[in-house]
Amino acid sequence: MNAAPVFDRVYGGLKQMLREGRRSPGARLDPAALADELAASITPVRDALYRLTGERMVDAAGEGFQVPLLTEPDLRDLYAWNLQLLLAAPRPGGLPAAQIDAGPPGSIAEQAEALFTGIARLSGNCEQLATVAALNDRLHAVRIGEERWFGDCYEELAALAQAERREIRVLLGRYHRRRIAAVPELLRLRYRATD
Repeated sequence: MNAAPVFDRVYGGLKQMLREGRRSPGARLDPAALADELAASITPVRDALYRLTGERMVDAAGEGFQVPLLTEPDLRDLYAWNLQLLLAAPRPGGLPAAQIDAGPPGSIAEQAEALFTGIARLSGNCEQLATVAALNDRLHAVRIGEERWFGDCYEELAALAQAERREIRVLLGRYHRRRIAAVPELLRLRYRATD
């Protein structure tokens, strides 16, 4: 088998595992155990872990790897950075309402990612878009908890998607301030989800 497809499969599997929060923050990521789990050799697993370290989804810990520990200041910074990037993107009109439904087909985390990626894409700046996409990956597991904590996330995202240019800044600020205020509870949900 070609090495690139194996690496892509391993990298995608590891990234999805981290995005879904299937490993506890601070958990050790053993390349040999992951290689068995992913039915791959250790080399593409180690390569994928190094790439994910560069994306800040994995921490290099001594001679190994671990799921990053997320502290309250860290999570507040991620939300604040996400808001700053989104406020910097132009917002001509609204995004198509079809991007945000009142429920499935996507989870809250997936719908927030689609909305925020759409807003970043309007900037026309590929670096801004890549940074928002990376933040989406790092916030995905926490956003799963947002749905449980807040309960009205679909309505909130729908309002953001349909907002006029002059109100989007206010709604984006409200959305992010609400999450920043709930950081302790969201982290408790995140840490409890994998106990």
